[in-house]
Amino acid sequence: MSSGHDALLKRLAAHAASEVVVGEAVGAAGLCAKVGGNQVRTPLSEAAAVGVASGLALAGKRPVVELIDLRGLERAAEALADAAGRPSAFAGTLVVLAALPVDADLPRLPAGLRCRVAGVPGDAVALFDAALAVPGVSVLLVTASALDGRVGGADPGDAPVTRRAGRGATLLAEGEGVALALDTPGDAEVVDLRGCRDAAVIGAHVARTGRVVLVGHGDATPLHAALGSAFWRLEAQPLAVHARDGAEALSRALSETLSA
Repeated sequence: MSSGHDALLKRLAAHAASEVVVGEAVGAAGLCAKVGGNQVRTPLSEAAAVGVASGLALAGKRPVVELIDLRGLERAAEALADAAGRPSAFAGTLVVLAALPVDADLPRLPAGLRCRVAGVPGDAVALFDAALAVPGVSVLLVTASALDGRVGGADPGDAPVTRRAGRGATLLAEGEGVALALDTPGDAEVVDLRGCRDAAVIGAHVARTGRVVLVGHGDATPLHAALGSAFWRLEAQPLAVHARDGAEALSRALSETLSA
């Protein structure tokens, strides 16, 4: 078992000892099958799992729901939208945990949901802790890279983190795009977005270089749209690369933005 995977299991187990884990995979498969503690198994219905957990969170508990796959987020969309629509009613916290496959785009989530994306080992634990600390509903997406030992550098909280310094350009990376950006040589700062869509926060990062390449986990178009106001005063048009396009595509984009 990798160190990142083991660390997340230990944190989930510690949480389950005093709180509760809800879902169709509890006791059967997935991460939460191995954590012990307080478990509530639901029918094979993501909406039912989110509904049960929402009730617990409304009552002040901090339930965690592990979904088997990303399609579960789509199937639970209505229940998630209902929960996200009344954040002030929650005395507790609901965290929805799901794996983010390398070949998947980031899911479109209902407005009002906090989405955190773990892209480096250790960050899943840091973002899990950050999600539990804020009342309301959060979704935590965990990539394969976040559970292996190839890159490191977890930071507390859930703000964007500069993983590598650079002066020529800024690589705004997310999910599996973080590992790709760190592996690509060049005078470029690498900023791990971790799910952040606050254009003012991101704007402070990109202002340092004035040149940006988005390195999305999947299709970067929604990311570009969400952060558009952060790119108004750039020295070059922002470019975008899909993590699956690989190092060669990112190297070309970086060279293009540096020479523009």
